[in-house]
Amino acid sequence: MSKVLKLFIAFVFAAAFVSCENKKTGVSEEKASASTESAPKTEVSKAEVDQKYANFAFEETVHDFGTIAKGDVVKHVFKFKNTGEAPLMISDIKTTCGCTTPQYTKDPVGPGESGEILVQFNSAGKAGVINKRVTIYANVEGGTDVVSIKCKIDSASEVDGPFKTQPNS
Repeated sequence: MSKVLKLFIAFVFAAAFVSCENKKTGVSEEKASASTESAPKTEVSKAEVDQKYANFAFEETVHDFGTIAKGDVVKHVFKFKNTGEAPLMISDIKTTCGCTTPQYTKDPVGPGESGEILVQFNSAGKAGVINKRVTIYANVEGGTDVVSIKCKIDSASEVDGPFKTQPNS
């Protein structure tokens, strides 16, 4: 019983010690709130207010391939125009899995100019209704934009695994 009591007391002291400090700075909560209240307000610089962004204006943000056969590889080109005030620079594109692969220009797309993003989807090993997001990292307000593809994979003609239909014997 005394072992349990000692562990409980140690836990209480540890919790009290940890909860009294700000984890990022090591400053107690009281000191942190006092220092933020007395800190002078800084003005936002003119450069931050006047920062110009690029902007994607996609012809479409979702493409539906409809029903495709299992194992098909399908492609779609998302066309866009830069309607922003700065050259649009795509730094990276991330997909939800390796079955979806994007290709895009590494060159800046000037204001008023157009560009394309090719998205390829490989349906091998997939079944049912598919929705894939493609996240585009660029110098747009918020830092990202998203397009997506969807389809339904018809797997009726091919059955994988141990439940393949067996010939009648």
